[in-house]
Amino acid sequence: PRLADDPIGKGNLVEFRLLYQGILPPSAGTNRRSEEKHDIRRHFHPQLKRLWTVKSGLRQLAENTGIKAIGKDKKLDSPQNSWLDQGLVAMGRYWSRAGFDFVPLVTSNVALRCSLDVLLLRPEEKKYVFEQGDIDGQLKTLFDALRIPKGREHTGGDNPLEGEIPFFCLLEDDQLISEVHVAADQLLLLPNEREVKANDAFVVIHVKLNHTDGRTFDRWFD
Repeated sequence: PRLADDPIGKGNLVEFRLLYQGILPPSAGTNRRSEEKHDIRRHFHPQLKRLWTVKSGLRQLAENTGIKAIGKDKKLDSPQNSWLDQGLVAMGRYWSRAGFDFVPLVTSNVALRCSLDVLLLRPEEKKYVFEQGDIDGQLKTLFDALRIPKGREHTGGDNPLEGEIPFFCLLEDDQLISEVHVAADQLLLLPNEREVKANDAFVVIHVKLNHTDGRTFDRWFD
């Protein structure tokens, strides 16, 4: 395998969408709701995992990382292994914490701008308002779930499940979100449900990424 040339080019910023449906409770402090937040984090993990395989630029980035970690003159130990797998494993080990090997997409060392357009559908009847809390509290829960946790207390003390090594997240830290736009509307009913609960939510997160210095990742992506 050969290391790719510098993948930074000119063009539009990178865009994709993450989906969530389920319970979205309001945040109750830094170390509260840890189990619920990690459950939400688990909803995003497989979507982000697939992003690293379907976007050619991310595949190349991971493969290059694998080549650097193992050595480009060495052979992989089995046909089931790939440079992509090796690169993601190496990334996960670098970001290992709280008993998990994390692979965040947006990190401070890459200096990405991360803009989020959030569509939040939730029950708006008055009888649900007191129990569900305000929109800001629900968004705080959502943003905490998009970042890698800082310690085991932020995962509810949980361990990786099958298919969660490594574990994919959007953000190293939610402080890396540079811009947020939120639209809230009425949720009638979650798909496949027969009744609505106060903290039910259907969320579409439109993610836009670009470099802070004006460069873009368009050549990394299809």
